[in-house]
This record gives sequence, C-alpha cells and structure tokens, in this order.
Amino acid sequence: MKLSRESFLKKSLAFGSIISIPSIQKNIYAFGSAENKKHRENPIAYAESLGYTNPIDQILLTAILAPNSHNSQPWKFKKISENEFYLYGDGEKQLPEIDPINRQFYHTQGCFLELCHLTADSLMFDTQIQLFPKGKPIRNDFSKSPIAKVSIQPKTKCVHDFLFSGITKRRMNRSVYSGEFLTNDELEGIFSLARPIKQNIRFINDPNQLKSILPILDEAFAMETNRYVSNELNRKWFRVTEESILKHRDGLTLEANGLSGIKLWFAKTFFVNLSKESWHNEDSKQAAIGMFRSQVQSSKALVFFISEGKDDEATWIQTGRDFMRYTLSCAVKNIAFHTMNQAVEDYPESRMFTKQLKQILNLKKNEEIQLIARLGKSSYEFDSYRRDLKSFFI
Repeated sequence: MKLSRESFLKKSLAFGSIISIPSIQKNIYAFGSAENKKHRENPIAYAESLGYTNPIDQILLTAILAPNSHNSQPWKFKKISENEFYLYGDGEKQLPEIDPINRQFYHTQGCFLELCHLTADSLMFDTQIQLFPKGKPIRNDFSKSPIAKVSIQPKTKCVHDFLFSGITKRRMNRSVYSGEFLTNDELEGIFSLARPIKQNIRFINDPNQLKSILPILDEAFAMETNRYVSNELNRKWFRVTEESILKHRDGLTLEANGLSGIKLWFAKTFFVNLSKESWHNEDSKQAAIGMFRSQVQSSKALVFFISEGKDDEATWIQTGRDFMRYTLSCAVKNIAFHTMNQAVEDYPESRMFTKQLKQILNLKKNEEIQLIARLGKSSYEFDSYRRDLKSFFI
C-alpha cells in the first residue's frame, strides 16, 4: 500500500495533477530567510550591515551571487592588498561525474569575474583581470595556481554599465513558464542590453524549430537521470529539510527546482528520501524526468552560447562572463531563464546529443555549444542560499 501511495504522489508531482491551493501555499512555502533576501535586494548595503566597508569585500560578497552549477559555489579568494585579490577554484567543489574536463567549472569562474567587474563599476572602480597569472592550474589541483588576479582602481571617467541593476531580480527559474513565445524584439532586446563580448549567441523561438530540439533536451535529461553516477551526484548535493538547507547554504533544493505550495509540502512530507535505495528507484527517477519534461515543454525560446576556434579554459571563462551579462539582462527585461546543459556535457552519453544539436544548428567543426538555456515568463521566485563569505577566503 505504501509503494502504491508513493508511486501515485510522485507521478502527480511530476505531471502537475495535484492542485496548488493558495491558502495552503501561503502557509507552507517560504522564500528564504530575511538575511538571504537582504543579500539579494541590495548586496552593497547588506555588506555594509555586516561591517564590510572595504570595496574588495563588498565586491566579493556580491559576486558570490553569480550563477554556478549545482549551487556548488566553487570559489576561493586570497586578498593580496586592499585593492587586489586572487581567485582560485575550489577543487572540492568539482563535479567530475557530469563535468569531467571542468568546462562548467570554468563557466562558473567567468560568471564570478564578470559580476566582480560589474560590482566594482557600480562602486566607481575600474577592474583589471589577468587570467592564470601563475600558469594554468592542474586539472585536479587548484590550490597552487590562481585562475585570475583581480585589481581595482578608481574610475577616471564616469561611464557605467547599467546591467548591475539586474542583480536584485537575477535568479535561475526552473518553474513551468507561461504565456506566448518570446518575440524577436524581446530576444534582440536582451542581447542588445547584455552586449556579449566574445560568444556567438543564437536564439530560437520558432515553434517548429523548437519541436525538433526540445525532445533532445528532454531525452538528455532522462539519460542523465538514469545514469547512476550523475544521479548519485545530485543526491549528494540535494538539501531537503530546512535545517539541512540552512546548515549547508549550497546545493540543490525542491524550491529551486520550481516546487511550491501543496506540491512542495507533499514532496517533503511523503516521499523525498535521500537514501540511495529510494533516490535511485524507478518511481523517483520518473518523477524527476516528468518534472523536467513539463519545464522543457513550456519553453518560450531557447538560447545557445556558441564559441568558435579554441575550446579551452580561457574560452570557458569568457563564456561565463557573457552568460553573467545575459542573465542580468534577462532580469532587467523580466525574462526567466533556466540552463539545460545535459545534452552538451563532456562524457560519451551526452556527446551523442551534442552531435544531434550541432547538426540541427548547422555548426562548423570548430564551433562548440557551450551553454543552453530556455527562456520565458514566470512570476515564480526563489533565491538559492550562499555560504558565509568567510568560508571562501584562503
């Protein structure tokens, strides 16, 4: 009887057949702690409230709001002076099961560096960013060689990049999107405001083209969920209880995956279990696949970040910088986004899907899909937590 009930609930949650009752939703769904909200709403003021008056500290506290895979927050910093610091990768936060060559790891470093630059700009500082000042780190040892050296100096010209204004609303939105397909004007508006530096950014909003691509993204997610090592990685990074979320202040949550209201309550109360047996059973996997399917099918446009030429660490960092700009532009324009990279990861099962996508997009041999995201409209809000700033210092 218990297994039948769990199976029913999981399928209901996956396909949305349980109705969210507003009065219940208000009582059982929380958007995060007051401190987390303050950090997002005005990171500079929040830094000052914590006693961080040095611009470098304010920049760092803001930059840890950058998007990052699995909310792993894989950054370490070492201050050199009051206007310089080294950025290191945190080797303990690598995700080799899905990111064996550290492509996404370096995307995340680029997101961090671009948000450093934009925060400094808002504080009337220019930035100088030098990549690999002591040579490239060894793949599995980031402790000796910094990824970047960042220096700030007072601005000599009053010229600003107003993308920083999007920081308050910037979030990964994994909910089901509503409304019409995004128009060319809306998508070109995002691009124009973002002004990417290096990457070719290609959007698709034609329903017929989307019909040929969305099933590939859906199948790639199903593959990754049924692939034991990647699904086990998700289990290790998943936080379910409020106590666990507040303790770790990182990782994956049901809330960040778009669940709210009575669906969230049912999930936490009746069936989400982080034991290996429960996490990897067929019902649990099918629930995750069904939830993702409803998300991907609601896409109102797709955006591809495509590089040409070298496909190396510097390119991946630049991709992250451009993606940071794009996500802030989405926030300014009130457009939701959700990265879906299962089809372009660097292990053999994923690369089968990459090949299909490159053929559909008619890419050249030296072009590489770095990132994929879906876009749309959504009023859903949840801000993932970040760890205490002190935990990032070396």
